[in-house]
Amino acid sequence: MRWSHIEDGAFFVKQSKTKKELWVPILPERQAALDGASRLSVFVLTNERGTNCWSYRGASAAVRRIRERIGALPTIHGWPDNAACELLKAGCGDDLIGAVTGQSPAMVQHYTRKVRQRLRAVQAQQMRTEQNRL
Repeated sequence: MRWSHIEDGAFFVKQSKTKKELWVPILPERQAALDGASRLSVFVLTNERGTNCWSYRGASAAVRRIRERIGALPTIHGWPDNAACELLKAGCGDDLIGAVTGQSPAMVQHYTRKVRQRLRAVQAQQMRTEQNRL
């Protein structure tokens, strides 16, 4: 991603797998990090020399080292799926989730199925409890 891909408070990106173009608003904490970052290259994330973009392989290896150090297992591939689950927990519908992650409605359903089941189970039990109070 290039610095020029940031416009109107959002990232404008094209997914490498689907070629789908997305405009994703930047969260305030991410914007603060970007504001404090040095711009030594046209790329937001660069290789170790700061001369070219950070490759998927390089980013994956760096994240893997951190994951191993802290005992976390999710992969980079799972980040959009994690975002989908967080957005679902925040109350977003599938269309809003897809607008951020670039996932099709079927993929949103697929990747959020476990979280969706838990949320519905909690909601059902709450409704049951309230019904018994009447």
